[in-house]
Amino acid sequence: MTTHQEKMNLIVDKKYPLAAKYDPEWMYENKMGCQCLWLVESLSRVMELKPGMRILDMGCGKALTSIFLAKEFGVTVFANDLWISPSDNWKRICAAGMQNLVFPIHGEAHALPYANNFFDAIVCINSFQMYGTADNYLIDHMAHLLRPEGQFGLVVWGPDKEFGGKVPDEIEANWWPDFYYFHSLDWWRWHFEKTKLFAIEMGDDLDGDGVRVTKQWAKIMDKYDSTHNNEIMRWNRLVARRNHAQADDFRNT
Repeated sequence: MTTHQEKMNLIVDKKYPLAAKYDPEWMYENKMGCQCLWLVESLSRVMELKPGMRILDMGCGKALTSIFLAKEFGVTVFANDLWISPSDNWKRICAAGMQNLVFPIHGEAHALPYANNFFDAIVCINSFQMYGTADNYLIDHMAHLLRPEGQFGLVVWGPDKEFGGKVPDEIEANWWPDFYYFHSLDWWRWHFEKTKLFAIEMGDDLDGDGVRVTKQWAKIMDKYDSTHNNEIMRWNRLVARRNHAQADDFRNT
């Protein structure tokens, strides 16, 4: 078992210097399945984030990523989540001094309360797989919220390639049926491209760090099962830019 102090040391990672400025106890206390600040910092390196932009942080969890984006880039963030109370997130936002830039919203992914073309960018960290894998999801429920030329950035966990059948033997014992929403980077590329509403700008495994991050977080979470300690599963990031389709090109208008 990893001791608590060892976990705190692992959370502060020199490869993610912006995240390393934040209190490791705060990050650990508010964890929700991943070290979200590593992931959002990695994504921020390949997105255009400028002060004054309106950002949808979709599936923000406990709003750590929203606080990070506002504090580091001066953007205005709508911290949207279904599971976490916006009142609880508001307390964290105020404690971080970001109450003028981060606004907590309770919103279900299929009934988002925002205007067409409202956001300059959308960010999803370890959430999109839970609601966005249906072929029609982007077209019907989310793409119209992003202005033309706006960026959509996501970070998701998944295999290096689609299984196309049986789960590999080395991870099968710990692979639950609901894990099939974890997809490869190539699958996510096609998921966006087939809508004809997005052009893919980049996609990779956190610049080669996706497997290491998976294994390091497994130590922090005391996950010693084969699902997290292999060369198959890793974190991937992807950035797509919305094309110039007009609002009335969408079915949800």
